[in-house]
Amino acid sequence: MAAAGTRAGAAVRGRDTRGVRPNVVLIMLDDVGYGDVSRLGSRKIETPNIDGVGARGVTFSQMYSPGPVCTPARAGLLTGRYPQRVGLPWVPGPGAPDGMPAYERTLGEILGQRGYRTGLFGKWHLGDPAERPELNPLHHGFDEFFGIPGFTTDAPFPVYDGAEIVDWLEGDEQTGLPRRHTDRAIDFVRRNRHRPFFLYLPYTLAHTPYHVEKRFEGSSGAGPYGDLVQQADFHIGRMLRELRVCGLDGNTLVMITSDNGPDEHGTGGLRAGKGYTFEGGIRMPFFAQWPERIAPGTTYDDPACFTDVVPTVAAIAGSELPADRPMDGIDLWAAGRGRPTAERVLYHYHDWTLNAVRRGRWKLHLPGRRNGLQPEPGEPRPPLLYDIGADPGERHNLAGAYGRTVRELTALGARFDGEIQAGREGALRRARGG
Repeated sequence: MAAAGTRAGAAVRGRDTRGVRPNVVLIMLDDVGYGDVSRLGSRKIETPNIDGVGARGVTFSQMYSPGPVCTPARAGLLTGRYPQRVGLPWVPGPGAPDGMPAYERTLGEILGQRGYRTGLFGKWHLGDPAERPELNPLHHGFDEFFGIPGFTTDAPFPVYDGAEIVDWLEGDEQTGLPRRHTDRAIDFVRRNRHRPFFLYLPYTLAHTPYHVEKRFEGSSGAGPYGDLVQQADFHIGRMLRELRVCGLDGNTLVMITSDNGPDEHGTGGLRAGKGYTFEGGIRMPFFAQWPERIAPGTTYDDPACFTDVVPTVAAIAGSELPADRPMDGIDLWAAGRGRPTAERVLYHYHDWTLNAVRRGRWKLHLPGRRNGLQPEPGEPRPPLLYDIGADPGERHNLAGAYGRTVRELTALGARFDGEIQAGREGALRRARGG
């Protein structure tokens, strides 16, 4: 990964990286907003370890989740495809039949084909193995799994070690779960330090309910939520220190992000939050370091998406992507090295409804859009056209002044959504085991 603001010369070090097989560590927070890390402006929450990854590498200023809620974000991240293609555009609850289809090729599977050892320690949220055993991450490219199948609640929920349920947690019993995930991740690194590995560490922090470790209670200026973010930063620091102790940090690509916007906390001035396709619900903090290949303190300013992670990492590792299906992501490493890329268009969905289209500086919110929450009081009626470069807070509707842009983006959206809706039945069938 590289920086658009400085392009290849300043961002990418050394020769082409294809086939070098770095270790890959992908850390995902839960419901943490764009403005809830100190590197992006938070004054109430301190995140020195997360900030350090951006300082030592690249900060993505416009990284988008492919969905404003948990499951679609993770589906897009691990497959490189819009979650509608995967058949997971919503959040299936416990006992639901929906989950990651066997048809899809996750990043774990793609890297496993290149000899990587793969491990997932944390929140899966792509299917309930108790409903269908084939939804366990062990069947989707991960050699090891220790974590939970879905979201945390105050009601009892299971903890898996591989294919077995080894614990049930409720209420305050879940307080130590992120520490246990980190402990297992550190053990995984130690055991695999002499071979390439892919470590996926999706924390439950800072999703509700808020159960904070004692040492972090009151540590932030943002209440229990902020305390949980600082708790996550501490455990991320433990993980990063282990990479250094093992002498692996130089040739390890570390990425840190969050799945979607916050319920009620900091978006850094962006509009709305979780459940919305306004910027506050889908623009995510995203930092990456790879000291042997990425220059420190760089910035990628072009719009990017979680769907770009799979093609980027696959290209770096020399892995082949599936050739029999559309891939929605692009190789950001190639883009950062200055290789020509077509003008990027991003499509922002909620569930099966196309809410917005983004091209260049322009973002168009379409009529008929749907959000997980009620519309804001006084919210204008679509179409809403915003110049995101000048107006990231989406406050000044320019649809009346730029009718041609509205028509062009509307046509792009209609064409793409036609393709998505045509594949809907098949995608749902695959997600339900058919």
